[in-house]
Amino acid sequence: MLLRLGILFSVLAVATPRTLLGQAAIDDRDARRTSATRAELVAMQERLATASTPDTGATAVLYRRLSIGDFQPGDGVAISVEGEQVFSDTFVVSSTRDIELPMVGPVSLRGVLYSEIESYLTQQLSRVLRNPVVHARGLVRIAVTGAVPRPGYYLVPGDAPLSATFQVAGGLVANAKLKDARALRGGSTILDESAMRSALASGRTLDQLRLGSGDEISVPVKGGPSVYEVIRGVSLLLTIPLTIYAITQIH
Repeated sequence: MLLRLGILFSVLAVATPRTLLGQAAIDDRDARRTSATRAELVAMQERLATASTPDTGATAVLYRRLSIGDFQPGDGVAISVEGEQVFSDTFVVSSTRDIELPMVGPVSLRGVLYSEIESYLTQQLSRVLRNPVVHARGLVRIAVTGAVPRPGYYLVPGDAPLSATFQVAGGLVANAKLKDARALRGGSTILDESAMRSALASGRTLDQLRLGSGDEISVPVKGGPSVYEVIRGVSLLLTIPLTIYAITQIH
């Protein structure tokens, strides 16, 4: 009996906050989930405020999202309004965090979360339409580089599978080394080759992987540096938001 109790206390002593009393620890990855609602983000912020060793990275991400919103310049919004074809389009977020809507003009997205975009635009379009039925979703700007025919920035929904990022860039070239694909943020690896292989095999989405605007999916070419490595750097320098391709299906 004493031995069993000793084992139990040993397990509890090394257990992390993620497994005790249902209290999950919050880190930078949790705070970046694009589908999170405002209530969920506020709850995370409150729990971090009372944590003995709060994650400063997560704290900063939550503060930014709750104060200035999710939409960054170059992001997109796919909109469909039932019976109003003029509004059914993909709109790119400007440098001032606006989108330009027909009949309405500039609409600021400052302070708006991805999860709030549909209700927010319904309110905005009610200024010019009577009881509009609006379908909208935010699109994040992802760089796809390396062994793809069209490297560059692409607008994709946060709930798109990771594999969709290759599809919008034209698929993979014949000598692509998919097993060595990585995800990067600011030039640093955030998902290594093993994590990417697992994500692709399980069909995980960008949101589940906590990937968002500005992140990069890179697929190397077999045999080392090639013309695609050069194209990668040039494309990221030359690609501008007005020329990006977007997945715009709205469900």
